Amino acid sequence: MESFVRVVRSGSFTIAANQLGLSRALVSRHVSELEARLGVRLLNRSTRSLNLTEEGRSYLDFCEQIIGQIESNERAIAHTRSEPVGTLKLVAPKSFGALHVADAIIDFAKLYPRLNVTLILDDVAFRRPYGFAERGLDVALRISSLPNTSVIERRIAMLDWVLCAAPDYLARRGRPTSPADLSRHDSLVHLNVSPNDRIWRFEPTRGRRALSVKVDGIFYSNSALTLRKAALSGLGITMLPRYSVADDLASGALVAVLPRNKIAPRPLLAVYPRAAMAAPKIELLIEFLRTWMSANEVNQRSSRGPSMSALS
Repeated sequence: MESFVRVVRSGSFTIAANQLGLSRALVSRHVSELEARLGVRLLNRSTRSLNLTEEGRSYLDFCEQIIGQIESNERAIAHTRSEPVGTLKLVAPKSFGALHVADAIIDFAKLYPRLNVTLILDDVAFRRPYGFAERGLDVALRISSLPNTSVIERRIAMLDWVLCAAPDYLARRGRPTSPADLSRHDSLVHLNVSPNDRIWRFEPTRGRRALSVKVDGIFYSNSALTLRKAALSGLGITMLPRYSVADDLASGALVAVLPRNKIAPRPLLAVYPRAAMAAPKIELLIEFLRTWMSANEVNQRSSRGPSMSALS
């Protein structure tokens, strides 16, 4: 029954087999044996698609109800234990994941050794409601909101952002005195953070309205660490999360630009598929990350320092 549900939800025997840790042939045999036992065809198969029959749609509802009851009862039993078991698979942005999330998840795995944890570093845009099922993911960490009613977003922390550049770039091109001056400078743009990445926004100051400026991007990347390197080379001005350049600002390798014009912080979000209730392991992870991020002061923490295990 679980093989059948996984095949339908992922749209692929191969993906379902990978998620279950079985061979594709065995998953196919499971579905065929179900059809033989029921005496009806559940799926219409072709080389390009899988489609539920009317009987298959009805049986899918039944299977999900039964499996849901089993999982609910198992969660209730597991919730009485002090230590979660099973698997937990999450994805995090590459730069923030490498600098900070990896340390946090390692500490989490040490705290719950019977939980099999997988951390994937990948800048994934979940624009389709079945992105989690396709990859067998439980949780995604993001620094931008996801307009999708099929998922739930929970705030982990607020990340500070800073406008910065190398001293030699500012010596060549001059230092901006207002956000409007940025339109005349070379900008290094962080992709996939907002609907329009070339619009840089600043918070209102002393009775003035919030400001925004459209910048002239000469270099783009979805990696904060790549943009940091570009800024260090003197290529232009960039707007980055503070965690990625904290060391450089402290050493003077990069300097803050327009420090009086504050950039609105952005939330680090935990995103997971909408369900009747979040699995206890997801709740544990979210609460752990909230405490860990606060204790480790990720906005100021050295990006190249040793791992800090505040919760060990």
